[in-house]
Amino acid sequence: MASASKALIAPPTPDEVEKLSLEYNKLKDELLQAMLASTKCGDDLAPVKEKCIDLVRKFGTAHAKKSKLLHGIRWEIMGTFGSSSSADAAAIENLRLHLLKVKKTRLLKLMFEMTPRWTLKETARAEILKPGIDDEIRALFALCEVTGSSTPKLEVRLKQPA
Repeated sequence: MASASKALIAPPTPDEVEKLSLEYNKLKDELLQAMLASTKCGDDLAPVKEKCIDLVRKFGTAHAKKSKLLHGIRWEIMGTFGSSSSADAAAIENLRLHLLKVKKTRLLKLMFEMTPRWTLKETARAEILKPGIDDEIRALFALCEVTGSSTPKLEVRLKQPA
């Protein structure tokens, strides 16, 4: 039965193989050209984007919490300059050990919550700034939070009619 179904499908003719091969190579070449053009466009765009970000950073007016706006006649450029914070587990552990040593573990529980690792609570800064916290503890806490810059986001758009 299996040989009967194979007999129904005829092998391609040499002419069909030639046409398919030509079509494949033509499309493959077009794809390669498009990819090369895309790379060149990306290379051309990068310095212009950097110039936009630099100008918005230097001369843009406040737009939102982390955004600035640079106005043209019909166009405007908005840059968003974010940052991120994360906790340094080793620094937190160092603070935890110190708080254990000076018998102030209650403070640890007020500033951090225990998961498989210690993470900063939103109220941590307020807790560490309260009166009665030793400078050494504050200094150790300062090492627990790591802040880094995010890649700026850029949007170039037509102005909205007023």
